[in-house]
Amino acid sequence: METDTVERPTWLTNELLQKTLRSREGFEQAQIINSVVHSAVGKGENYTSIIFRIELKYKKDDRTNEIQETRFILKSLSNAEILVKFLIETKTFEKETTMLRDIIPSMCRLLENSLPEKSIQPLSPYCYKSDIPHTLILEDLTTLGFKMANRHSRLDLQHTLIALKGLAKFHAASVALNEKDPSILETFKTECIYIEKNRDIMQSFTHATYDALINVVSQWNGYEKYIEKMKAVIPMYFDRMKEQITPKQNSLNVLNHGDCWVNNMMFHYSPNSGEVDGIRFIDFQLSRFSSPALDLQYFIYTSPNEDVRSQKTDYLIEVYHKELCEYLKMMGQHDKLISLEELKKEFEEKYFFGFNTACTVLTAVLADPSEAFDLEHFKEDDESSFDPKYMEKTYSGNRFKNAFQNLLPHFESKGAI
Repeated sequence: METDTVERPTWLTNELLQKTLRSREGFEQAQIINSVVHSAVGKGENYTSIIFRIELKYKKDDRTNEIQETRFILKSLSNAEILVKFLIETKTFEKETTMLRDIIPSMCRLLENSLPEKSIQPLSPYCYKSDIPHTLILEDLTTLGFKMANRHSRLDLQHTLIALKGLAKFHAASVALNEKDPSILETFKTECIYIEKNRDIMQSFTHATYDALINVVSQWNGYEKYIEKMKAVIPMYFDRMKEQITPKQNSLNVLNHGDCWVNNMMFHYSPNSGEVDGIRFIDFQLSRFSSPALDLQYFIYTSPNEDVRSQKTDYLIEVYHKELCEYLKMMGQHDKLISLEELKKEFEEKYFFGFNTACTVLTAVLADPSEAFDLEHFKEDDESSFDPKYMEKTYSGNRFKNAFQNLLPHFESKGAI
């Protein structure tokens, strides 16, 4: 019999796993035979959670002796004390739970009802019922043939287009859901991160992050002219971000994924051709109701490879816009249509959001495990753990250097710095 390869939480018993499996329709009589717990991600693959993969052997009911296998993904809060405190105070885990259990299933039902002739695939993994605080138990999408892309290589054009079309469908369904019942998205219309009580901790983290990045950039020949411009961002960072994420009235607003980078999506491939043919999104802790341009900026400046990003951005926005409008029309949301010109204008207005994403998230995308943040460093419940010298290592890799050297003049030309 296989044994756990990581330390199993004491509460993670076979009885609990059996209760969880039985909560899904069709598995009401399932009996767990054995379970094995592994770590699901390596260092640098996830920064806010502890994630286990649980292999289960079970019998469907008493009438059969056939032993079947499946897998769960268990996600709980990280051990980093200051991060856990922040995540609890900002209700990010509660938001993700609401997204996976209520909001996204409601969006999928609207898609199915609006498009009965289409085979509507889920937008996210199935979320099992669980009473464990700050813990999610999800289906393991790898059992359905889904895979993560290589974050270091980032996405080619084919994967990028699949991701943007999936995002457009996600956004359109959220518009229809909001039209049906505006109160259901109220949690996501109330900002929890860029609020005054978080100003000090956000400024402290940003100061340390930008100081670390500036120290690294200052060592690059020919990039000295950007140093003062980057320093000027720090004191105004919080207010600019607050302005960027605030939804505008009389403009299209959608439920943003909020953390839309390559590791938070999984791709499916055709068994015949081997080409990518589907996507599901994961990790909804930062979802908010605002301009779709936020998700576009976040995705475009973290996830497509450099050739796609530098040569195809206009085309990417056009593909997203076409797909968004098609779904809005099919779901009866004709009065919510946005013109391509309006969408591109909103994208232009959100360049500071894109710049900040490149400064804070792109490094996580491109870092080797040896360069990645170690969350153990942030166990102390104290902002003094935000040490620029420690953070510098995550900006020191060649992949990040090559990407960010291309982006600095780009963001300068767009007025982001």
